[in-house]
Amino acid sequence: MSYATLTSRSWALLVKAPDNYLGNTYKVWGCISQFDAATGDDTFRAQASYRNLAEAYWYLDGVNAVFTGDATQLADYVETDVVQMNVIGLGSYTYATQIGGSTTVPLFEVNTIKRIGSC
Repeated sequence: MSYATLTSRSWALLVKAPDNYLGNTYKVWGCISQFDAATGDDTFRAQASYRNLAEAYWYLDGVNAVFTGDATQLADYVETDVVQMNVIGLGSYTYATQIGGSTTVPLFEVNTIKRIGSC
């Protein structure tokens, strides 16, 4: 399986309408922002990007996204890990926020993941 490397524009289009890209495969980078009892052992939230961002810019330039995968494969990853992943687009995902209300974000299935630093 091959994974597309995105441009700034193609990433913006994907984030704008993730349901239009269902089943497509991509290389994605992320700073894990939540991976705890609330997300479970097979799902995490990350500030995601089409490229590896400098440490200080994940929360400015990254996009809130949710990633799901095999719990065994994800067992060694924690909040503040920067990861490079090969993913499949699963469309949009809506979840309840801790302050009330909900938010809708892109959802991806993780096929491969590698820690490349911290954020």
